[in-house]
Amino acid sequence: MAKDGGGKLTFIHVNEPHAGEMSMMMDAPPPKFSESDIYERVSAVNETSANDCTITIISSDSIPRTISKAALGHDILILGHRKQNYFKKNFFDSIDEGILNKANCPVLVVPK
Repeated sequence: MAKDGGGKLTFIHVNEPHAGEMSMMMDAPPPKFSESDIYERVSAVNETSANDCTITIISSDSIPRTISKAALGHDILILGHRKQNYFKKNFFDSIDEGILNKANCPVLVVPK
């Protein structure tokens, strides 16, 4: 889509400050991703897109705020969606809902 419209892809990943570390929370800690991890995932789908894209890794404790700020000036923001466990689903917004509430551009959410 970006290539046909003369656009450019930017992949943004936010690592939580304690990503990859042991956690006392009920769920497993999220992994910490590097630029090469993201590149490998993108190139597995389309190597041409991987070579023509920008990959940005940011460490922050507020994923919605960070993604929203990083998306300023972009035409569209595309997010993946993960289901939450029962407890979190009933008491907290999902990360993608938080981003939707803060984003200043159109947002497309793709289910896993």
